[in-house]
This record gives sequence, C-alpha cells and structure tokens, in this order.
Amino acid sequence: MYNQTAVAAVAPRNRFLISDDQIESNREAYTMGFNYNYAELFCEKILNPIREVWYRAKFVGFENFPQRNNPDSPLIFATNHSGMAFPWDAIAFISRGIEKLKNSASSIRALISPMLTKFPNMCPYMIDGLWWKAGCINATFLNFETGMKFNQSNILIFPEGIEGIGKGFDKKYQFQPFKTSFLRMSIRYKTDIIPFYTINGEYNNPLAYNIKPLTKLCKKIGLPFFPLGPVIFLAIFQPWIFYASLPSQLTFVLGERIKVYEMTNKPYDELTQKDLKTIGETIRMQMQQKLTELSHQYGSKYYNLRSLLKAMWTNKRHFFRYFPAFWPLSMTYFDVNYKECDGKGSIKFSLKNCFKTIFKRPIVLAMYLPVLGWLFIALKSYFMLRRRRQQNQNL
Repeated sequence: MYNQTAVAAVAPRNRFLISDDQIESNREAYTMGFNYNYAELFCEKILNPIREVWYRAKFVGFENFPQRNNPDSPLIFATNHSGMAFPWDAIAFISRGIEKLKNSASSIRALISPMLTKFPNMCPYMIDGLWWKAGCINATFLNFETGMKFNQSNILIFPEGIEGIGKGFDKKYQFQPFKTSFLRMSIRYKTDIIPFYTINGEYNNPLAYNIKPLTKLCKKIGLPFFPLGPVIFLAIFQPWIFYASLPSQLTFVLGERIKVYEMTNKPYDELTQKDLKTIGETIRMQMQQKLTELSHQYGSKYYNLRSLLKAMWTNKRHFFRYFPAFWPLSMTYFDVNYKECDGKGSIKFSLKNCFKTIFKRPIVLAMYLPVLGWLFIALKSYFMLRRRRQQNQNL
C-alpha cells in the first residue's frame, strides 16, 4: 500500500517556499492510491443512495458551477466542518461533485487530516485505503502546493482543521480560527476561494461535547477527539454506530467568491504569519456572519422526519444501501467485489457474495458485535498499523 506519510516526510525546511523540483518529486503523493473509476462507482452504488435518502442533501446556488478565474490554477473551495462525527457532510458534498463533474478539471478533491489516513480505525469501517481511493489527499502544505501546481482538479479544504469537526455541540455554527495555508495558496496562484456553507451537519451527532483531557488521551490511540454524548454510548453495544450519524437534512449553500490576493499588497514570499492571520480573521468574521444567517434560514428543520420517511418509502428497494446499520457491510462488499472484477461491469448485490465478503473481511462482523467487537477492532487496527510501520522502515 502506498504511504503518503513517507512522501510527506521529505517536505522542505521552509515549508512556505517550495520549489518546482520538490513539487515534481511529490506528484506521486497526489496520484498514487486514487482510482477515479473506483470513486465514481463507489458513489453510484453506495454514497448516492445515502446522500439522497438518509441526508436528503440540497445544493443551493450550485446550478451554475463556479468556473476558474485563473484557468491555470485550481479554485479553492472552503466550508465549515461540523458534526462531532465522521465527516459525512464532506463525503456527501464530494459524492455529488464526482457524480456531476465527472473526471474533469472542475472536479474537486479534498484535503483531509493525515490522522484519518494514519490510523486504520479512522477509515470508515476499517476499509484500508478508502480515503485515498476515493480521491482524498493528506493535508500537508507540500501536498496542497502540489495540487495547485498539478492543476488537475479543484481543491476542497476545511479552514478550521480538525478543530472544526471536533468543536462540540456547544459551539455549533461557530467557526474556529482559520489555518493560513489556503490563504497563501490563493495569494500565490491568484485564484479565488469559493466559500460554501454546510447547514445541519451539526446535528449528525447532537449533544456531543469535546472534553479536552479526554481528547488529549484519545489522540494517543488514534482518535482526533472523543465525541462524548448520547450516541457514543450506543456505539459501545453496536460499534458501527461510531462511524454513522443521524439523518440530518444537509444543505450546502454557495457563497460569494473571496479574492484574497486583492487583500494584500505584499509579495508572496514576504508575507508573515501575522499578515495571514489578520486576513484570515477578517474572512472568518465575514463567513461567520453569513453562516449564522443561513443556519436560521435553512436549519430550522434539521431532521425533517416527514421528508425522511417519504424518501425511505420511495427508495425502499435500496434500503440495504442507505440505512446506516448496513453501511459496514455494503461498503466492505463493494470494496471486496470491486477488486475481484477490477472495476469492470456492474456490481450486483447477492447473498452468495455477502458470505464471500464476510469470509474475506471478517472484521465486518465486529461492527455488529456488542462490546467485544471493539476488542477485535482494536486488535485489527494495531496489526495494520504495525504492518504499515514495517513497510515504511523497508522503504
């Protein structure tokens, strides 16, 4: 398995001044592991039913998809992160992009926290490499700059970082301080930032809070935070619940372009962190005002049970694809059977192939095993992590 962490380790000493040679040598980190055919079929068979039925996702303002102001540089899409849960809000948005934009320069690839790819238990249902195969990229500065220079797709970032998704329900719809890398890229490549606002993602795992001492302990075992709340106690008895979320009706609202390169007169190589943080705070306050306004406009019916029941009834024949209890099996089923058919033809669900999937990936049964299932998940994660470390040592 290709390891992006090993490639990222060659990042330059001054990470804000990256040469063309360093970008060229890092191209592998941007291409290896990504399988567009896999991602497209995964969306069609698995994610689209989840997005359309479970989340009933709405896209406001995306009728005319944003075009690049600078044809030579990708647009940078930026949004709020939320939920104290797995990033299903981002997954729903990306799946729509893959469905509508196909494999074009207008497509979008997401920069994600390296913690999601480093620890096996942070990959959905322990499906090894799923983040990379679906097009995600480790969020390092070198990878970001490679994506800008490589120019094969637009880029999605979460300016709050992991603090955004782990901020807790008491801070819902409150932007956390922004990172500065996306501001640097916008200025260096004279490309626009396209903000959009994710509404109702806060209710994927409601009443969950971030207890700092507990979070500090969890980071040592591969969890970016511990979402302490009602749902997490259910996950003790059914581990799959840890990876799933409640059926909040997600709404994505397109915002107005931000031209960061017009907000400073300094050359790129003279910008200081203080300069960037000042600009970032100005943008954060502007986006915060808009997010607050949109949360009142679109967030009053965050579950909308009537529309959920209607969507479930209309799509009842796809029940095994969109209902969360079946996500571990359906996603693992796809991964196993895609490899066997090499992505050719359609992947059909059958009882025979279900047994075959369980035989090849018995860890999927642990997702449904009360209490004891967590022991098997922990052991599987440990051995996978140890194998990766051994592979890195042999490079």
